[in-house]
Amino acid sequence: MPASSSAAPAAKPTKGTSAFPTVATPSILQPPRQRRARETEQALLDAGRELLAQRDFAAVSVAQIAAACEVSVGAFYGRFRDKQAFFESLRTLVMQETGESISRYLRVERWDDVPTDVLLEKTMRFVVLGCHANRGVIKASLKHASIRPEEWLPHRESGEAVVERMVALLVPRLPLPPAQAELRVRFAMQAVFSIVVNAILNDSGPLPLDDERLPGEMTRMVAAYLAQPA
Repeated sequence: MPASSSAAPAAKPTKGTSAFPTVATPSILQPPRQRRARETEQALLDAGRELLAQRDFAAVSVAQIAAACEVSVGAFYGRFRDKQAFFESLRTLVMQETGESISRYLRVERWDDVPTDVLLEKTMRFVVLGCHANRGVIKASLKHASIRPEEWLPHRESGEAVVERMVALLVPRLPLPPAQAELRVRFAMQAVFSIVVNAILNDSGPLPLDDERLPGEMTRMVAAYLAQPA
């Protein structure tokens, strides 16, 4: 990946970690019992995220989630009404993390002095890493959306936020009339999200989501379409 002093390279995804920052809990000001309850809730959410990255939502049981963080099933139901309520809490956490990461990483001024080819490579890696870290939640939402379309709405809004940032970053750099440049950026991002969603849902090849070559090949595709050197 090209080096840049203006934008630090993103870390590769590792098992049990997220490309997005975790939400800090102001536990120091909480009474011990409340703090322990919040820590247990966070442990359950972390365990659920990890389990969903490995298997479908329907195949993950409450007992497995509780066992993964060494608490009782009763402790689970003391915090969540049922597995669906647990998933909704997990998705809310993921979307909060994602929104904060998008706002911070894709702010326009961060990239002012970064060459366009480097910007493309780093933002493609950002998208792939974020989707990889939360692939279980994304996949579960996609499957739920076949019955309840509203399940996909938070992810759609998150994707739209990325697209708007990319429009702001790229349109002024392209040697095209603004309206044409904006259409190209939006269509390029439509293709990008189609690739990652298909990889999450179908684990398709030739480059699956966890293949380190995927961000680079996506960069080549987008750069060629936008008439930028790869």
